[in-house]
This record gives sequence, C-alpha cells and structure tokens, in this order.
Amino acid sequence: MPSILSTDASPVSQRAPLTNTHARSIRDRNRGLVLRTLMQRSGVSRADLARVTGLARPTISEVVKSLIDEGVIRESGQSQDARPGKPAVMLEFDQRAVQVIALDLSAPDQVVGALATPDGALAHRRVRPTDGDAVQAAGAIVAELALLASSPPLGVGVGMPSGSPALLGLHALLAQTVDAPVHLFDDADLAADAELQFGGLDSDFLLVRLGTRIGTAIRAFDDDGAPVERSTGARELAHVIAGGDPGDACPCGRIGCVHAWGSVPAVSRRLDEATAADRGRVLTAAGTRLGTSLSVIAAAVDLPTIVLSGPPTVVGDELIAAAAAAVQAASHPSRGPEVRGSTLDDAVLRGAAARVVSHAFSAR
Repeated sequence: MPSILSTDASPVSQRAPLTNTHARSIRDRNRGLVLRTLMQRSGVSRADLARVTGLARPTISEVVKSLIDEGVIRESGQSQDARPGKPAVMLEFDQRAVQVIALDLSAPDQVVGALATPDGALAHRRVRPTDGDAVQAAGAIVAELALLASSPPLGVGVGMPSGSPALLGLHALLAQTVDAPVHLFDDADLAADAELQFGGLDSDFLLVRLGTRIGTAIRAFDDDGAPVERSTGARELAHVIAGGDPGDACPCGRIGCVHAWGSVPAVSRRLDEATAADRGRVLTAAGTRLGTSLSVIAAAVDLPTIVLSGPPTVVGDELIAAAAAAVQAASHPSRGPEVRGSTLDDAVLRGAAARVVSHAFSAR
C-alpha cells in the first residue's frame, strides 16, 4: 500500500499548469486533510468531507476513491438521516490499515516492541534482552516487525529515558533499518499520552513513570473538558532528596535521591537481595519515599490525580499503597490527590502509536 503520510492541513485548489512535484504535493496535502478528518469524525459522507475540509467535491471523490482502493478507509453503509433524495454513503477510517512500529526502551535490560494501530491495539509483541547493547536489540526488533507489517509502517515511535548515553546512535540505526520516519520520545510522555487517549482519565493528572530512571509528565484539560496542549513538568522529581540511605547512589552522585529509592534497577536489586519475607518491606520503603516527595509536587501544582506507571514487578499494590499513604499524610485532608496505578498494559507502546499518528496527521 502506498504511503499515506501527509504533513500539511491546508486545503489546496488545483491550478494548471503545475509541475509533477507541485501536483504530488497538493495530492498529499489533500489526502492528509481527508484522513485527519476521518480519524477525528466517525461516519461522514463525501458531502460532509467537502463541507468540513473546504475541498471541492471532485477532489474529495478522487481522494476517497484512492484511499478506498488502498484499504485505508471503507464505506460503512448508508446514512440513517431522513433527508430528501438518495441516502448518502458513509465513510470511516480503518484503524487496522495504519500500523506503527512501537518500541519501549524504558527498562534497563530489555527492549519491548510491537506493531500498533491508532486505536491502541498491539500485535506481534516482541521482547528482546539488551545483552549490554540496547541499540542493536532495538534494531533487531524493528527489522523483524517491519517484515511482519501488513502495510508500510507509518513510522517508528520509541519511548526511552531521556539523555541515556547507552542509546546514542539509536536514531541513525533505526533510520537505516526501516523506510519510515523515526521518532524518539520521552517514555513518561508516551505513558501519559496513553493514559489520556486510552485510560479514560478526564481530569488533570501527573504521571510518574518508573523505569531506568523516574520520569514525569503532566496532562491538563480546559474548562470544556478538552485536552490542552501537551505539558510536561516536575522533571526534577528523580533528584529530590527523599532522605535515608537506600543503598544505591544516584547517578547525580548524591545519596537519598528519589531515583535511588524508586528507579526500577535500584528496586529490583534490593528485591533480588531480599528474603521472601522482606520483599514487601523493600516495596513499601520505596513507595513511601516516592510518595513523600510527590506530596510536595502535588501541593505545588494542585493536580487531582497521580498515576504511577511501570513494570508490575515494581509498581504493584504494595508500592502504590505506600506512595498513596505518604501523599495523603502530607496533604490537606480534604484536598489530597488520588494516587493510583496505571490500568494500561504496555502504556509506552500505546503512547508511541498515538504520538506517531498524531505527528503524521496533525496540522503543520
């Protein structure tokens, strides 16, 4: 199937004479506008598309025919509206016709990948140990998923800890591996995107992602309940001094940072060394230190919900309960935020798909 990637939102009237390059650019821009409209609106007719996009009806007919031929959109039946004349044929975007290669590099010892569709569905999920070279492991998964894709991937979306020296050269390698745009994103931002789109949250929230590092992202809504422009904040949570000695030095060189208490490598090491009876104590201590630091941020930004995201071996009931108790203990009794775990599996992968699709079809 030909590429459906388009990056411009403005409708363009066709005028002659045009160079082949100019004509192709117009077609791509009009295709992108039609696709964006169909992704945002379910069940629209050709007449609806012409009215919403501002494109001429002959142009709409041409674009719709090519997209139906490629399997990207489909006719879903006749309109049920009581209107004079012949009922309009409704169109809908086929979510499964667009695939994104999504990667999660937030864990220190493995790469997780899958083919993802705009509705958040995942297929051909793959897990590969890094064996000391996360870049090569990521390249191997991307190459495998590219062969499994039923159509040319719209792009590659990678969630990763920001600033990791172990991932230098990743973008260049992936760009050589697959013929599709490669996008690198902060893993916490992608997990927050997934919560926003697939998690059912409808109020402002702070997401805390526990992985190789501790990352954070804030998402907010306007007065009408619509998500506002993406915002990020509280980036320095990992280096808030939580007190005590967790037995691990923070990468910044200090003792007692939240990162040393709550990052997945630090907690996993303590769990490996603990007896079965002490595992709960390790998770409770990490959650308490994390929650104590989060309470300061929660009071400063006044968010109603804090979502903890990460591998279930670490971000489970014990750590979440301890963090929630610590936040509530330090908060106003009637205004403390709710602290809960994410309900999404593979949130970073789902967020990567949502971000790549948004990037491809958003207005430029």
